[in-house]
Amino acid sequence: MSVVVADASLCYDCWHSNNWSGVLPHQTPAIFSLARIVLLALVITTAFGYSITSANGRALLVSSQEQGPYRIDVSILPGQAVVANTHVSIRVLSLANGDPITEATVTISAIGPEGSSPLGPIPAPNDFTPQFFETDVPFDLPGEWDMTVAVVSGLGDADVVVPMNVKQGGGSINWILMAALAVVIVTVGVWTWDRVIGRKQPGENLEENSG
Repeated sequence: MSVVVADASLCYDCWHSNNWSGVLPHQTPAIFSLARIVLLALVITTAFGYSITSANGRALLVSSQEQGPYRIDVSILPGQAVVANTHVSIRVLSLANGDPITEATVTISAIGPEGSSPLGPIPAPNDFTPQFFETDVPFDLPGEWDMTVAVVSGLGDADVVVPMNVKQGGGSINWILMAALAVVIVTVGVWTWDRVIGRKQPGENLEENSG
C-alpha cells in the first residue's frame, strides 16, 4: 500500500514540476469551443430578432375584396403604410370553397401622388408561407397611393385596387443589427473568459482545494 502512495506522490511531483503548457488534459480544442459559442450566439440573435418582429405587432388587414373567383385579403406591416418600409402580405381564397390558393402568381403595382415614381409590377412570392404572398413595397413619397394587387392562377385572373395613405416613416434604430452587434461582443467576451479559465494551472486548483 505504501508503494502505491509513493508512486502517486512521485507522479504528482514530476507532473507538477513540468512547465505548464496552458492546455488541460482532454481539453476541448479551441475551434470546437468557439464553434459552440458562435452557434449559441446565432440562436440568441435569431430569438431576439423574432421578439423584435413580434413587438412590432402582426400585419394589419387593410382590404378584403371579392373579385372574380377570389377573395383577396391585403395586410401591411407596420399598421401604417410608410415611405420605403412597407411590407405587404396577401392571402388569396377561393370563393367556391374558401380554401387558400397557394399556386398562383401575385404581383403588386402602385401609382402615387405627383412627383412619385410608379411601382411594379413587383412579384409577391409565397416561399416562406404557402398561404401568404409577401413582398416589400418601396413607396418613395408620402401621400395617397393606389396599389393594385393582381392574381393569376388556374382559376382565372383578377385584380383589386387598394387605396393607401402613405406617411413619412420616422428614423428608427435597426434593433436587429444592434442585437447582432451585442451578440458579437458577448461572444468575444465569453470566448476570452473561456480561454483565460482554460489557462489556469491545475496546481492552483489543488492549492485552493487543500486550503
